[in-house]
Amino acid sequence: MTYAGFLALFLLAPSALLALLLRRQLLCRRYWLTTALLACIVLLAMAPWDHAAVARGIWNWSSAQTWGLRLWLIPLEEYLFALLETLLTTLLLFALLLSRSRSAPRRRISEGQLANKKGA
Repeated sequence: MTYAGFLALFLLAPSALLALLLRRQLLCRRYWLTTALLACIVLLAMAPWDHAAVARGIWNWSSAQTWGLRLWLIPLEEYLFALLETLLTTLLLFALLLSRSRSAPRRRISEGQLANKKGA
């Protein structure tokens, strides 16, 4: 399996499915700003370490398994991996938080409590 195939199967497909399921809630600008900020942080943290590891021969990617496009010794797919894993993680977290907020028990205010609050 190529790196692009791995990305499509394990990151892009689940992300697309979650985005489809959450499409109405994803109109929130805060979600996208948070995801973009996290993606920038991930890229800034990942790129120097991957570059150093490749430069020292600790690991490498086969040109047969990647598109062959490299930036700073790192294949384009590795950058896409960092972006897509961030997207999938934020989508999963968003879905979990949305699920918890919907299933949280709603407290009912009894008439006595309401009268006490009005009188206070």
